[in-house]
Amino acid sequence: MEINVNPLKKTARLAGLLYLIWIITAIYGLMFVQSKTFVQDDAAATANKILANEFIFRTGIINGIISSIAWILIGLTLYRLFKHVNEHQAKLLVALVIIQIPAVFIIEALNIVVWQKYETFMQRGGTTLISGDSVATSGKLSYPIPDKPWLLMAKVTNKSTGQTWNYVQVMDPKYPVNGFLEGTDGIVFKSYVFTGQEYTVRGTQTDKPLNIYYYRTDFPVASPPFTQKGAHVDRFMFADSSFQVYNGQKLVLKSKGLYLVQQDSLAPEGFAFRAVSGSYPKYSKVQDIPEPLIYVCAKEEHDELVAAGGDKTKVDKVILDITRDKDRAKNFMRSYFRRVELSNLYFTSFKEGWKTDRGMLYLIFGLPDEVSKTGQNEIWYYKNYKERFTLVKNGTVYDPNNFILLRGIKFTELWFNTVDLWRKSRF
Repeated sequence: MEINVNPLKKTARLAGLLYLIWIITAIYGLMFVQSKTFVQDDAAATANKILANEFIFRTGIINGIISSIAWILIGLTLYRLFKHVNEHQAKLLVALVIIQIPAVFIIEALNIVVWQKYETFMQRGGTTLISGDSVATSGKLSYPIPDKPWLLMAKVTNKSTGQTWNYVQVMDPKYPVNGFLEGTDGIVFKSYVFTGQEYTVRGTQTDKPLNIYYYRTDFPVASPPFTQKGAHVDRFMFADSSFQVYNGQKLVLKSKGLYLVQQDSLAPEGFAFRAVSGSYPKYSKVQDIPEPLIYVCAKEEHDELVAAGGDKTKVDKVILDITRDKDRAKNFMRSYFRRVELSNLYFTSFKEGWKTDRGMLYLIFGLPDEVSKTGQNEIWYYKNYKERFTLVKNGTVYDPNNFILLRGIKFTELWFNTVDLWRKSRF
């Protein structure tokens, strides 16, 4: 049997090009997109990372489609290349390639989402919302302005394991208060924005200016749960500066800190946000390291870290003195500051997320196994520690959803035992 070599060379080169495209898309999807949008065994963190990297998540979807098309074309090209050798096995190769594509999509579609409406936190069963109620899975939900607050629950269930995650959002007729900010990606739902970036201010009254107050305050960190009193924010603070903007006006913030936007400066209402640097919620600079380590350091150690400033060698020495081992030191820093990042992502309010009571609990004890919510409090339950932490809502104009931990001497032993595990990198 004669085989024309030139067409086979072209086919082989085409197969090589398709393999290269497939490898590039696979590396982008598995190494870059997943690192930006996925957290192993943490659905809440995954959801937040997707929201924080929405553009990358969307490119990941397109990348997956391109990768699947390239994979199918690879199979067809290899069939053309090998059919002269053994046509039966070449056809089998194509069949196996094509079967893989729907199998992957089926595996990725194992999670189902059910939207439910609850009138109160105490209601046992919710009303399932259907498409006629303006519910969609495209990422947007629209509904009429309610007469009173109600709860929207997204119940996410993995069909293969049966595991369920519930996400709750209060639908408040008074939200947003006085207005909101818009960025390049649309409405800003996070409680922080970035300095140097342009935002558009939207007010509820087009003919009246909005008053913006700036606070340079470096708010204190949350005190441990066994102390008698936690750090709190006054219901009224004196601003360091103020200015006015109008509805639709562009705004670029130059200074980091807390900003409060009010329509009426005499009314106890408005919306607030923090202006942060571009690396936030992650702490990536050496000079950012000392402050969050206050929870796991002795006073002398923390003073030494602060005195080190941006000197990485001195900071590394203190960390090594704490952990007593280079590998433990690396594991400790990587894990601890991953928690700092997620605390900032979840709980940033008028101050950095890791400084709040909820951020402090998450940073030291991790994600709770159960969270029970009512209108005015949250109860975090940790199975390993057999302990519950109660947080009471204590909102202000700077953060209507601020929660204060009910502290007690009973948490002393648990706190120091857990901190000791952190210091030994055995968390």
